[in-house]
Amino acid sequence: MRFGLLGPVEVRREGRPVAVGRGRERSVLAALLLDADRLVPTTRLIDLMWQRPPTAAKAQVHNIISRLRQRLGVDELIVSRPGGYELRLGRHELDLVEFRRLVEHGRQAGEGGPPDRAVTVLGEALSLWRGPALADVVEEFAADVRDALAEERLAALETWLGAKVAMGSYDEVMRVIAPLLREHPYRERLHEVNMIALAGAGRRADALAAYQQAYSTLTEDLGVEPGQPLQALARRILCGENVVPSDTPERPVPRQLPPAAAAVAGRDALIDEVCGALRRPEPAGPAVVLVGPGGVGKTTVALAVAHSLGDRFPDGQLFADLHGTRQSPADPHDVLGRLLRALGVDGTDLPDDREERIATYRSHLADRRILVVLDDAASEAQVRPLLAGASGSATLVTSRRQLGALVGTARWTVPMLSPESVIRLLAQLIGVERVAGAPETAAAIGRLCGHLPLGICAAAARLSLRPEWTLEDFRRRLAGQHRRLDELTVGDLNVRGSIELSYRALDAPVRRLFRLLGLVEAPDWPAWVARQLLGAEAPVPIEMMLDTLVDVHLVEPLGRDAVGQLRFRLHDLVAEFGRERAMAEEGPAVLARVQSALLCGWLPLAADADERVDHGVALDHGVAPAGGLACPPASGVTRAEAAAPREMPAEWFEVERVSLVAAVDQACRLGDAGLAAGLSLRLAGFLTMRSYDDDLEHTLCAAVACARASGQNRLLVRLLGALFVMRSRRHQYGELPAIALEELSIARQLGDRGSELRALNHAGLAARMLDRFAEAADWLHQALEVSRRADVAPRLRSEALDALASLHADLGRPERALPLLEEALALGSATSSRAMATHLRDYGRRLMDVGRFADAERALADALAASRRLADDRGSAWVEQAQADLDIRLGRWAAAAARLDRSLRVQQRVGDREGMGEVLRSSGDLAAGQGEPRRAVEPLRQSLGIWRRLGASLQEAGTLARLDRVFSAMGEREAATVCRRDYRDILAQLGLDQTVLRLPALPG
Repeated sequence: MRFGLLGPVEVRREGRPVAVGRGRERSVLAALLLDADRLVPTTRLIDLMWQRPPTAAKAQVHNIISRLRQRLGVDELIVSRPGGYELRLGRHELDLVEFRRLVEHGRQAGEGGPPDRAVTVLGEALSLWRGPALADVVEEFAADVRDALAEERLAALETWLGAKVAMGSYDEVMRVIAPLLREHPYRERLHEVNMIALAGAGRRADALAAYQQAYSTLTEDLGVEPGQPLQALARRILCGENVVPSDTPERPVPRQLPPAAAAVAGRDALIDEVCGALRRPEPAGPAVVLVGPGGVGKTTVALAVAHSLGDRFPDGQLFADLHGTRQSPADPHDVLGRLLRALGVDGTDLPDDREERIATYRSHLADRRILVVLDDAASEAQVRPLLAGASGSATLVTSRRQLGALVGTARWTVPMLSPESVIRLLAQLIGVERVAGAPETAAAIGRLCGHLPLGICAAAARLSLRPEWTLEDFRRRLAGQHRRLDELTVGDLNVRGSIELSYRALDAPVRRLFRLLGLVEAPDWPAWVARQLLGAEAPVPIEMMLDTLVDVHLVEPLGRDAVGQLRFRLHDLVAEFGRERAMAEEGPAVLARVQSALLCGWLPLAADADERVDHGVALDHGVAPAGGLACPPASGVTRAEAAAPREMPAEWFEVERVSLVAAVDQACRLGDAGLAAGLSLRLAGFLTMRSYDDDLEHTLCAAVACARASGQNRLLVRLLGALFVMRSRRHQYGELPAIALEELSIARQLGDRGSELRALNHAGLAARMLDRFAEAADWLHQALEVSRRADVAPRLRSEALDALASLHADLGRPERALPLLEEALALGSATSSRAMATHLRDYGRRLMDVGRFADAERALADALAASRRLADDRGSAWVEQAQADLDIRLGRWAAAAARLDRSLRVQQRVGDREGMGEVLRSSGDLAAGQGEPRRAVEPLRQSLGIWRRLGASLQEAGTLARLDRVFSAMGEREAATVCRRDYRDILAQLGLDQTVLRLPALPG
């Protein structure tokens, strides 16, 4: 018998149709087929069939199943199982299973063999479709299934088209792909295949025109640029490179799985079942989910499964702890950021928009076979954005919750250990000889621990610590703890009693350390944290106390981190127990003092690292802990541990980043604005350098809110300055004026001239970025006046001079900018090396603008040397772009091209969109200067797109004016007229004339 879901639901016996009834009979059959060979609970069938189930819903489902059995007439096809029904395919066929099998084989054939084999197999798969999937099923569940299967079909069609291109069937591909592009205009893979087919057919100009159409569609409709593969393809076609077949860029293969547990007992059958589901060619629903109470071993099973499936998922494994049992579960947006980094996405390329980040993630998984393990999920809403989607990849989730709203998942409840498995696990942990002499007593210990793996491990730890005890001795001790046995259940089993057995066995000082460790909010921590918590109160070395906690499995050792620190963690349940004991046994004042002391341990280390990381972010760190919580010395940090942030500052920040972000949050909850401000400012430079933009925004905003709530204005004004820099780097220009005005108001209330000067500069920069030039001039003249009559740092004075000079340059007045820059340069060593490099670069540009080319060349050479001494790649790229502009004016074409190529590669790597816009515009100037206006069009259009996205109207006008000139040179009068009208409108709106455009001369 053959079943069909890829179209109207149908059943055929020996080629002849079999009636399956109407309405809900057909829908129930479809539901059973979608989960063929798996139990479908009756409750789920009821939920799928009725929005408001009738009282007799269960009986109606039973009747529907009976009628289906009669119509199909096959024994043991639909079988009753406890709680539901299962449709066993056996020797029968299902077109969906066949489609997925063929697609998988087709993809594999295309990866390592001739494309004609892939075309044949994928063609067979696509021929199975008879229309929209489940076309005659009207229940709501069918819509989601229909969409998911349509996505699978489209992905297979894209792979088929790619194989056809590789075969050289360009005309056929173009015929097939045209209607697909009309129906799916945002599928970048379709655009890519179309462009390759056009180029392969010798129609390079049409291929580039197709790219322009794709670019316009994506930018105008969605506000996003094409992805890197599509952009790279366009550049290769433009350069005349062979793109058939297209190169596949080397991508990282993530291997994020933690080590598998050394001791696993009683899980072989479960592990085999889960592995079987994940080895199927077709996806096992949206996810495979392992559920059960805390401590039951869900993660152990998941990791055992994941480690055994390397051949099924050769492109890697991703792992994320979702912290579902914590007070604040992981934000899926942040988790996506970490997973995308592991997939090779630079931090600067991470989309800020949540939906765009999800789409980027699924695009990176679409043509790869990766296993995503999501541990300790809190809810369906947390998991859904992280699912691998319909592709060769799969998702394995663990959770304490059922996650029932993830419809179609393959779900296993991880059971407690059987008595036989308890004996095997105890033997592995404490020795075969010790258990072999008393197997019944070992089984009794398992019963007293509720057969919970975490409880068994805690019992084994106690037995290991006391080798003189017999198993019977320990059984009697457990049997006497009736209250603890009651608490050894979660739902019907609890782990608290087993943890408390180990906790109460500790000496008083070690107990206190354990419960204070429960206050640590970081996921893991170095050894000095334990010393800092107890300070001088520890009667024995902290290392010995930690060893004791490790021995009884209350603390887990993680080995040495990247900077050589020993790291530890508490299991979530153990940490929760520690927090409870701390709340019960320590007073509120003691808890506040201990937490403050811990945070104070982080601050000097972060300060040391911050002073030594060459991040180039100038922030005022003149803050101290405040808010009524005294900051004791960082007594826990040893000399060796203090050396890590000094000798390996960037690596130390990378290791401790999550802990430091958590420390900022904890300081805010304690109301200690000084600690929150100090930690966030010391962390800001590193986060900026590594483009951890989400963390940077989170910590600064949290510290600002804390300082504002506590009335700590001296802290707030510094934090606002840092927040201004962060918002401007993220091009969030609309928020800048309010930040600058609040910063200025507070600075004037405090009478702080330095902060007032910085705020005036920020107000001027905000106005300038929003094209409010008259307002910008007013603010910046005020800043210059304050800098000359107040006792402020030379660095701040030089910033004021440079900011006003840049405004004059924007307004086409380079001759007025020059003396300001010369005054800034005259401050010399009183300013930072980075500031001097920036002043020299700007000075060289202004000299170029007034025609002093020899002086400009010397200034820019000095600027480049200064940037290179600082190992400032980004600054060097900006200088080389300015040097290229000078080369273009002097007709040094080869030198200009080499500089622009180097500069663009750096700006793309660091994600500086403004820098990319400048380089691309200069590339257009270079082509136009060489008398090749047609070659100038594409880089100028790309530059124009960047300026429009950034809202940089003046830069947009300058680029449009250049396009006007090159279109005119090409004889394309209509295009030139549009560009001329647009840039003149912009200048009229800004109240500026054409002198601000600074257009280079054209040849002839």
